[in-house]
Amino acid sequence: MPPKGKKNPKPSSSPSPSPRTPSTPLSATSSSAADDDSLHLQRILSALSSAHPSLLPSASSAFSGTIVECEASLSKGNRAVVYLSEAALVSSSFHPGSLVSVFLVPLETQLDGSDVCVVDADAGRQFSIATVFPSRKVIKTGVRLSWGLSCTMGFPTIGQGIIISPLSTNLHINKCELLRLKLINEAPDTSSACELALRDEKVKDLVQILVSRWLHGRHLLKGNVVGVPVCGKTCMFHVTGSGLESDVLLVDGSIRVELLLGDSLLEGNGDEPSKDSTLPEHQGGDEWDSDFPKLGGLSKEFEDLKEIISFSLAKDETLPRYKGILLYGPPGTGKTSLGSMCAKVAGAQLFTINGPEIISQYYGESEQALHDVFTSAKKAVPSVVFIDELDAIAPARKDGTEGLSLRMVATLLKIMDEIRQTDRVIVIAATNRPDSIDPALRRPGRLDREIEIGVPSPEQRLDILTTILSIMDNSLSQTELQMLASETHGFVGADLAALSNEAALNALRRHIKLKGRKPAEAIVALSECLSKLTVSSEDVTGMIEEEDLMVTIEDFEKAKLKVCPSAMREVMLELPKVRWEDVGGQSKIKEQLIEAVQWPQMCPEAFDRIGIKPPRGLLMIGPPGCSKTLMARAVASEAKLNFLAVKGPELFSKWVGESEKAVKALFAKARANKPAIIFFDEIDGLAVTRGSENDGVSVADRVLSQLLVEMDGLDLRTGVTVIAATNRPDKIDPALLRPGRFDRLLDVQPPDEADREAIFRIHTKKMPCGADVRLRDLAVLTEGYTGADIKLVCREAAILALEESFDINEVSMHHFKTAVSKVRPSDLEFYQNLATQFRRLVDATTVRDVNNI
Repeated sequence: MPPKGKKNPKPSSSPSPSPRTPSTPLSATSSSAADDDSLHLQRILSALSSAHPSLLPSASSAFSGTIVECEASLSKGNRAVVYLSEAALVSSSFHPGSLVSVFLVPLETQLDGSDVCVVDADAGRQFSIATVFPSRKVIKTGVRLSWGLSCTMGFPTIGQGIIISPLSTNLHINKCELLRLKLINEAPDTSSACELALRDEKVKDLVQILVSRWLHGRHLLKGNVVGVPVCGKTCMFHVTGSGLESDVLLVDGSIRVELLLGDSLLEGNGDEPSKDSTLPEHQGGDEWDSDFPKLGGLSKEFEDLKEIISFSLAKDETLPRYKGILLYGPPGTGKTSLGSMCAKVAGAQLFTINGPEIISQYYGESEQALHDVFTSAKKAVPSVVFIDELDAIAPARKDGTEGLSLRMVATLLKIMDEIRQTDRVIVIAATNRPDSIDPALRRPGRLDREIEIGVPSPEQRLDILTTILSIMDNSLSQTELQMLASETHGFVGADLAALSNEAALNALRRHIKLKGRKPAEAIVALSECLSKLTVSSEDVTGMIEEEDLMVTIEDFEKAKLKVCPSAMREVMLELPKVRWEDVGGQSKIKEQLIEAVQWPQMCPEAFDRIGIKPPRGLLMIGPPGCSKTLMARAVASEAKLNFLAVKGPELFSKWVGESEKAVKALFAKARANKPAIIFFDEIDGLAVTRGSENDGVSVADRVLSQLLVEMDGLDLRTGVTVIAATNRPDKIDPALLRPGRFDRLLDVQPPDEADREAIFRIHTKKMPCGADVRLRDLAVLTEGYTGADIKLVCREAAILALEESFDINEVSMHHFKTAVSKVRPSDLEFYQNLATQFRRLVDATTVRDVNNI
């Protein structure tokens, strides 16, 4: 078998060299067509060598290859690197890391029928300067280009020929103090957002600093094209001059960049700006602001992170410095956007590492890619290296961990240890699984500081919604906006953006229905606009501005039915549709539930003023069929909280440890989406008395221990209310019944006469009843019946009426009396006696107005 780390020989999937492209050394082929192409190419190279001998000393010594890959991402920075196979590097006598000139072979249509080569005076329009390195990803005469070099060469196509030549020893390379760049407008007849922004002098100064740091370390020629990421978009610039008579311009840290617009250049060489040209005043600045990602609800985290980056990258060595920062929190909270924005605001060069982009199938290339990013960052100081999804790159080292992960972790540890305090390089990492990261990274000297980006609070959600709706045409009042923020429990920034987009779609559907437009075309157009946005619907409002289309609170209410918190999508989320009016009687129990669940949400300042915490656990005990589950659903629906319904046996698993893990995950999910209600139905099947099975420590004992810890352990359970129901409290472990876990034990008794009348009224609301039906008489007849029994009586009465005739129009009193005689009441004496032993009900004899608290 082949030795470890070596590639197995296999056919190459790379495009084969074009027949017009000679292999190294340049030679003729047997084909006459290839001879013609080779002859044309030789003439072009000879002409270029005569015009630019320092860049192409000898046409015969140049390497000719074929482009097989171009990096598609700028995450590795703006470096200009050309990769050759090891064999090609040796045969061409190139030293790894040496500078070379790169020339793109014209396409065949440019070669045919012309023996004259047009040589441009500006060498940069035909040549690029790059650094050559070997790579195992290419074989034979294949060539791989970095993103920066590919951008300078005009993003060539795969399979196109390329010429690489060593530079002449007489070539002059000077550090330029001033670099003039001309913006290339995509649409010549219109002004781009970047051009409009650059007309603002303050914005222009910031972008010039950004460009100087982005191009740090590049070797440029007059006439080259460079791409610079500005506000999430790649702007293209022409190198027009530097004021120096030099062949190659080296961009270092002391350079000053001058950005010139199309109307600010002299016709000609472009070295000097026009004295007569004037720049129009930029009005408003909306175009510039729209390019920045807007983050609401993260003002504190933004200031903390910006301060850390500024101190760590400052030249003053007396300021406190950090090597690394870890941002952790649920997905969609804005960790990546926050890190990127803080780096840009601090004026640092940003290098982004994404796991899939640096992972390679070949031994050693992933580690080398990681090294390359940090090497580029050290050359472009001050710089920030942002590692997204750190847990995928540096997972915890355990038994059975694959070799690549072990090597990547070791490489990252070594690189971070090599970062010195004076390097002015800081690492920002983001993850939603901090416990999966190798512990060696989470120590001072590597990731010195950890910042949690949690689920936003109602105030933060209001800030996020205000930011989103500021660029969306809407009719929401401040009161409606506050209500929307308070009702979107567990929503993160990405969820609120999705909610706003869905509301915009609802508004368009409503508009289409009213105006009679073609739905398919409009919805597709709107979806294309929304798919490109994170929190904005600017394009949508532009489409429908003339029709004065407004997004309303009703559109958001409909959107809430389709968009749920992303953290709750993997949970069986139940949205109760039960109101208090659907529960007959039980007024005292209702009041207890309202006090424990709804009051803390309606008047939290009242609890803070009194200095108490609301009840965190409520256990409803009582006979079966007395509406315990129905009332739990009603309180969750009225309070509009996230509702997690769990039946005790559902948490048990046959695998050791899985049951306890399920309990822990349940409470973790509720804490992440607080305020929330966890409802345990038939909790006596889950929290049985410990030691009852007489077989040592059983699964039930371990589950109960985990439940006790979650309900009142070391971890704070704020914002999570536990409601449980049982008809056998004697089966529950006493440790679970104490205050602090279940603060209130609610004794749900069978309904009295007034309650039974209310229950009959609820179940006959949609039933056509005869004039002789008297609900009070039915309540008297059903002494000892539970709510479930009364529901069965109503159903049986309707069935009896249908048995008489399918054409019957109403249910009469004799049908109900017959049904009562057939349905016997449940045996409740045992459960009532049992409930009296566990009664701990805090009576609330007077109904108080919540607003007067």
